[in-house]
Amino acid sequence: MASENAFWGAVVAAVAFPAAVAAGFAKGTYDAVSGNGSFTEGCNQVVQPVMNTAELFGREHGEAITKGLIQGVTVALGGAIVKEGIKHVRN
Repeated sequence: MASENAFWGAVVAAVAFPAAVAAGFAKGTYDAVSGNGSFTEGCNQVVQPVMNTAELFGREHGEAITKGLIQGVTVALGGAIVKEGIKHVRN
C-alpha cells in the first residue's frame, strides 16, 4: 500500500504491547494450568496476532492519526489563545 506509514505502525504496536502481554500472560497461564499446552505456546498465540494487527492498523491509518493529532493540537492551541484573549478583554 502506497500510503503505509512504518512510524505509526511501530507506535501503535508499542502502545498495544502492554495489553497484548497481559492477554498473552492470561492465556499462557490458563493453558499451562489446564494442561492445554505450554505457557509459551499460549502466550504467543495471543501476543503475536495482536502485535501484527496493531502494527498493520498503524501502517494503514498513519495519515489519519497524523491529521487527528495535528487537529487536536490546533484546537488546544486555539483554545488557549482565546482563553488568554478573554482574560485581557475582562481586565
